[in-house]
Amino acid sequence: MLGRILSPIRAFNTQARLFFAVIVGLTIVVDGLYSVLLNLYLLRLDYGTEFIGLVNAVGLLTFGLTSLPAGILGSRMSTTGLMKFGAILSLAGGLLLPLAEWLPPGWREAGLVIPPALMFGGFAFFFVNGAPFLLNVVDVAYKQQAFALKAAHWSLAGFAGSLIAGLLPGAIAGMNNWTLDDPEPFRAAFALANIVLLLSVWLALRIRPLPPKAAPGSYETNPARASATSGWASSVLMLIVIMTVIRLFQVAGSATAMVYFNVYMDQHLAVSTAMIGAIAAIGRLTGVPTALLTPRLVRRWGNVGVVIGASMIASSCLIPMALVEHWLAASFGYIGSISMMSVRYTAFIVYILDLAPRSHQALMAGTGEAAAGLSFAMMALGGGLLLATFAFRDLFLLGSFIAFLGTALFWLYVFASKPKRKLKPAL
Repeated sequence: MLGRILSPIRAFNTQARLFFAVIVGLTIVVDGLYSVLLNLYLLRLDYGTEFIGLVNAVGLLTFGLTSLPAGILGSRMSTTGLMKFGAILSLAGGLLLPLAEWLPPGWREAGLVIPPALMFGGFAFFFVNGAPFLLNVVDVAYKQQAFALKAAHWSLAGFAGSLIAGLLPGAIAGMNNWTLDDPEPFRAAFALANIVLLLSVWLALRIRPLPPKAAPGSYETNPARASATSGWASSVLMLIVIMTVIRLFQVAGSATAMVYFNVYMDQHLAVSTAMIGAIAAIGRLTGVPTALLTPRLVRRWGNVGVVIGASMIASSCLIPMALVEHWLAASFGYIGSISMMSVRYTAFIVYILDLAPRSHQALMAGTGEAAAGLSFAMMALGGGLLLATFAFRDLFLLGSFIAFLGTALFWLYVFASKPKRKLKPAL
């Protein structure tokens, strides 16, 4: 599998390879280690699901709210400079979090909320501006493969981070005579993660902007593609709004699984930290082959078909998590939902960026990631409040329903725009 990832990378230039390397470093920490350990750390500090939901919601909401200005700035400023700023901001958050526990009462809660928000905000700047950057530094013939590799690196890094997260606290506890019921091993793991963030910043600072290239398949040079958004969806602003709403609903299922899987396994099913980390790692690892398979799926069924299929599978996977109270069912649902994220993301991001003019691609990517962040925040905060009254079953069913609704909205958009596309001949 590693060979299948490394071999295609050689076809890309140095700047693209640096981009992939930074994505790996940031994702290992932000989307891997923190996604597994942050909630468990807060539980060891005796915080309940309401505060855990708040911490996750603020971080994810920051990602969502930051993504929009990151996209707007990316349309007017250097995407490379904004990517570097994002990597530095993530490092700042990582450095601050291990210090929060020593803050006086009343300040500690703020110290636990702000650093993850900084990390997610920085990740948003890098991730949003990374999409148009990658699109402009690779040959047009390789764009599908480039975004598939981006998703594969994302999943592989998430796997590595989750696996490390499952093992690191136990190793630290064993060396210091602590137990995994103490917060100290988790705090030390966050401190060690800053080494990876420092390396990521160093690599990000080496990225240099390349001169923009004329893309034969771009919006401006392909009148047939430009006419595809004519009629009621001809306005770029309207197109962006439509795709933002679709993404907001579409991501809800995976968001629910990612935010509350570890809490569900730890508190409801009494699964060990090492097992939670291993299952989370497997879920991320399965996203690697599915991402690499995406270009082939797109060639057969098109971006639209792949988006709809992957979204349906992802939303359906939450049903066994809701209806069967067993760690195997929860693991199956989590792994299935997470593995489909890379497929849906790859097909969806290429589809929406192809619809937008190059000058609006950063904005399109920014609003899309803003919608994803808001969806995660909505499910994190709403899930924490819902769990105070209802059960995990109700939360997982709600996430599945909202994701299915997003898939239906995407299908309706495609169905409604088809007749207008037929009426507009290619020039």
